[in-house]
Amino acid sequence: MKRSQFLIIDDNEADAKRLHEALEKLLLFKSIDVTATLEEATSILENQSIDLIFLDILLTDQSGLKLLRSNTDLPPVIIVSSYPDYAIESYRIGKAADFIVKPFTEERLLMAVNRAMNFEATPNHITGAHFTFLKVGYKVQRFDFNAIDYVEAFGSYSKIFVDGQYTLINDRISVVKKLLPDQHFIQVHKSYIINTDKIAMFDRNNFWIQKTKIPIGISYRSSLESFLAVFGKEEEEKEK
Repeated sequence: MKRSQFLIIDDNEADAKRLHEALEKLLLFKSIDVTATLEEATSILENQSIDLIFLDILLTDQSGLKLLRSNTDLPPVIIVSSYPDYAIESYRIGKAADFIVKPFTEERLLMAVNRAMNFEATPNHITGAHFTFLKVGYKVQRFDFNAIDYVEAFGSYSKIFVDGQYTLINDRISVVKKLLPDQHFIQVHKSYIINTDKIAMFDRNNFWIQKTKIPIGISYRSSLESFLAVFGKEEEEKEK
């Protein structure tokens, strides 16, 4: 089994230590980080690749449920709490793989870890043949593929541009990419995905979507060579 990187978020030092010791016996981890606050946890998640989170609900700074409702792309989360009443709310949000009530047995912990490593969170989007619904704040908004000009990364969010105006959505650009049809959208830079039907012109370094210049990332240039060649031929055929 893959050795994973775990994150424990619990402000009770004794409980965090007990969980850490129990996880050490499983020999499934590469490393285990421990923090008592969501602020520090958010920083860890932004700078490290975490495979599994163990989250207490009642923390000193704020409720652990806030992390579940956050806009970041969370790895699987196991709730570890002394209050079983929070289980329904945790599952309703859709990002909790399991809920363990303190105190727990090692067998129950192992069961939760196995479940979490095969867990897929409830998505924030619904996709059809010509459109997708994406989470915008606390609402879900429809985006027609043929109306999208391009997508720009914005930290843990993304901006979807339509007719020069953007909407900020609750998903990273890596998530949005999976929802867009490959035949019309390509990623040209780590921060940009463009609609090929909206290309006004291009050269070896940039695309122009209407009047907006979109840079071609160095690491993407080689993969775009064949596209640019084919795209150029198609445009020549249209002009004949």
